[in-house]
Amino acid sequence: MKEMKPSLTTKVLIWICNFVLAVCLAAVFYTLYLAVFGFSLFDKKINELEGYSRATNMSQSMFGNTYFYQSVYDDESDSYKEQYYIAPGNMVYRFSQDEAPKVQARTLQEDLSKRNWFGFRTVRVYTDATEVPLILATPGFEVEDRSELNRLFRLGYLSYAGYALYLILLFWFVRKFLTGLKTNIFFTSGNSFNLKAAGFIVLAAPFLHYLWYKIIESVPITMLRIEGASLSSTVGYAFKFELLIAGLVLVVIGKAFDYGVKLQNEQELTI
Repeated sequence: MKEMKPSLTTKVLIWICNFVLAVCLAAVFYTLYLAVFGFSLFDKKINELEGYSRATNMSQSMFGNTYFYQSVYDDESDSYKEQYYIAPGNMVYRFSQDEAPKVQARTLQEDLSKRNWFGFRTVRVYTDATEVPLILATPGFEVEDRSELNRLFRLGYLSYAGYALYLILLFWFVRKFLTGLKTNIFFTSGNSFNLKAAGFIVLAAPFLHYLWYKIIESVPITMLRIEGASLSSTVGYAFKFELLIAGLVLVVIGKAFDYGVKLQNEQELTI
């Protein structure tokens, strides 16, 4: 089939799809790699770090959620006690100015601190500690043991690998549809199929999100009522009606392409 010169908009959209596909493919490999190896900070030589401090705090963040590992020296048992926490990124509480808890904080003095040739700070100088109000705060929930924290960590990365695979499938069909527009005939069975496939994928998004929430996001956290604070972010499952409507619109347009293909074939037969 003869191709016509594609418009600049079509070229840009195709390159955007190529970029998104490349990023999502890299994200799949990266998230699967982290899911296999788990919470990597467990592999650090904690004993060496403990030689400098009586408490070691480590954390890894993943798309909003933060996983904490803490090792604190216990004088009575003459050993280190490990604690594990998860701070969900979608649970943020807002305090009023009057009710906000105060914490001691020090400010970095840039003019007195030093950096090396690579831009990393080699000397840090801070001001004296002052009280700072916490307007926004995320609670941390204690996890039973190391294996449970690792399980939640791996499960979270597997879920985002699934998200990346979903986007790869969606943008693959969108790219094929845009590539089909480069021909001098828009109403083809291929364009119709690709558009409807993209529509059904978007249409499935709210239901896939529900399954993701029920199976993967069900971490052991509960809603908290904090005095003087209100929940400023959405927690829990909310059905995405906008995705459902967008998917239906794409499917309807795809069906219209089917009708256009039929009319075009009838016209060719008449000629």
